[in-house]
Amino acid sequence: MVNMKEYFKIYESAETKEVLEENEVDANRLSFIVIAACAVILLISWALDMANVFDVAKSRMTVLAIVGLTEFGVASALYWIFKGEKPWLKYVMVITLLAVCMQLFGILNHNVILIMILPVLLSSRYFSKGFTTIVAILTALLFAAASIMTVFYGIIDLNFYPKLGEGTVITVHNGLRHSVTELGVDSTRAVSSMLENGYLPRILVFVVISIIAVYIAKQGHEMVLKQHAISSVSASAKAELNTATQIQNGMVPNIFPAFPEREEFEVYASMDTAKEVGGDFYDFFLIDDTHLAIIMADVSGKGVPAALFMMASKILIGDRTLMGGTPAEILQFVNDRICSNNEAEMFVTVWLGILNIETGILTASNAGHEYPVIRRKDGNFQLFKERHGLAVGCMEGIAYKNYEVKLNKGDAIFLYTDGVPEASDADMEQFGVERMLQALNIHPDDAPEEILATVKKEVDGFVGDAVQFDDITMLCLKFFGKGK
Repeated sequence: MVNMKEYFKIYESAETKEVLEENEVDANRLSFIVIAACAVILLISWALDMANVFDVAKSRMTVLAIVGLTEFGVASALYWIFKGEKPWLKYVMVITLLAVCMQLFGILNHNVILIMILPVLLSSRYFSKGFTTIVAILTALLFAAASIMTVFYGIIDLNFYPKLGEGTVITVHNGLRHSVTELGVDSTRAVSSMLENGYLPRILVFVVISIIAVYIAKQGHEMVLKQHAISSVSASAKAELNTATQIQNGMVPNIFPAFPEREEFEVYASMDTAKEVGGDFYDFFLIDDTHLAIIMADVSGKGVPAALFMMASKILIGDRTLMGGTPAEILQFVNDRICSNNEAEMFVTVWLGILNIETGILTASNAGHEYPVIRRKDGNFQLFKERHGLAVGCMEGIAYKNYEVKLNKGDAIFLYTDGVPEASDADMEQFGVERMLQALNIHPDDAPEEILATVKKEVDGFVGDAVQFDDITMLCLKFFGKGK
């Protein structure tokens, strides 16, 4: 025997209860729409009966219409008063619908038994098979009560006894038995014919639909529980991604001004990931009192795998840089370490520069990354093309090359990832290097932070409502030398 508590259980947890109650608001709205439609139908039926289109006694139909509309009115008023948000509203509206259906069945043509299916179907919207079962049983009991009412009203439905001619409803105030006798029909045969031709087929339909409704309610309930479980897992994953985002953001310098005590240079950087976590990263730190390391990198791929590879690459590059050596030597060491255990076959493009703060000599090496952009004092930002090496992680034993750039007082350097020139609008047209240079040269004398803000504004204006597919990371450094 099925455990009754389990059978009628609606909620499994406080969280599930909250989810189901949100669905019940929608269910309450649906219930209100149904009873509003039924009220309109009842009102139209009343008007048609008054116009002699129907054969129901006008006094009886008037009483039914007034009582039914009043019941519908009370339920509708409660719905509006509580804005459809109270869970118990569904019980009020289903019970109201049941009461009106019983009244209709009691005095109208017995074909209206089929409308008593409506509360059962409506109840299946509430996700509980137990609730739907209760409504089906209650409907059956009210159906039986309405059938007894017809005896006292003296109503015989000749649609169930076709031999007497045209089907109609005859009401004789002396009662059903006397009505049948007056028609010259054997009462036993009449009851048998009505049961066989009228009640049994309709009861069978009612039972079948009730079973289907209970099944639908069961499936709906289980679906909501599964959705809640999925949403819980999704919420947990989102929380973990948020934590990962915080960790990743904490991996790059994000406090500005970065070196308020240093007058020789000013640096600012930004990173906007396409997903919660990304594969781009930048870094800058003092190796010693006279040398500043600057890194801009872009890991292949997106999302969590790229973020993990990014963190490992950043740590390797940063630690190896602090040990000393030229950018080329550092990249070669990092490349060999990554290639020795790179089963995921990921790679990272890296631009690594070491700036001698006293002389302005910038020694750099490029492992497959974008060309840097350099601005000379009082000039425009221009692309600085140099020889690329292979991206880090592609092949072991690669030898990288250094190159030098002399930064004079007032010069600036701009570093970026491919998310800037490859940003695309809705027509898949890319922002491009030329537009990036134009954006940099709108206000080339601005501070690094303002320069990056201008470029980001231009990129956003170009992209519009299109989805950001790649991380956008930028860094700008202005060199002032001694005695700013």
